[in-house]
Amino acid sequence: MFNFKKPRHRISTENKDGLRLSDLKPGEKGRILEIGGSEQFRLRLIEMGLTKDAEISVDKYAPLRDPLELIVRGYHLSLRGIDAQKIAVERTS
Repeated sequence: MFNFKKPRHRISTENKDGLRLSDLKPGEKGRILEIGGSEQFRLRLIEMGLTKDAEISVDKYAPLRDPLELIVRGYHLSLRGIDAQKIAVERTS
């Protein structure tokens, strides 16, 4: 009848300190290690330029820390905080 798939949440083996994109402060830069969540969610972010090893920096947060504005591949991108928690990063500066 119905085929309900459970969303897959990946844990990165490279991200030893458990740092997420939502943990970065404004002005900090990072490198994307892995994107968790459903396949549809990951494909949507890949289409927007958020790919593995992409350099990303947090420009600013909204007053209640949601959404956050990112700079990736030379353009600004707004992302909800709950979505930023699904992205594992490595701090580069």
